[in-house]
Amino acid sequence: MERKVIKTDGTTTSTWVGDGFESWNEAIGARVGTIVVSPDRTVELWCDDEGLMVAEPQLNLAASMLVGQQIVGDVIYFMPGDIK
Repeated sequence: MERKVIKTDGTTTSTWVGDGFESWNEAIGARVGTIVVSPDRTVELWCDDEGLMVAEPQLNLAASMLVGQQIVGDVIYFMPGDIK
């Protein structure tokens, strides 16, 4: 399925991403991913759960602003309810 990926440089790409956690992790270069939901519940991001544990974590300012907390690395943007 085509998904929007928000890169750390603020750009977005439409990328084909398979279904399931393994495919989502592969698409953003994560070993372990997690769901982060915006406070108003209008945005769900699939994020690298271990992103802060790398040598030089890269802040994803665009993603951080969407959900109101610090996010590092590339993320996949989902609409509410898309992640099952």
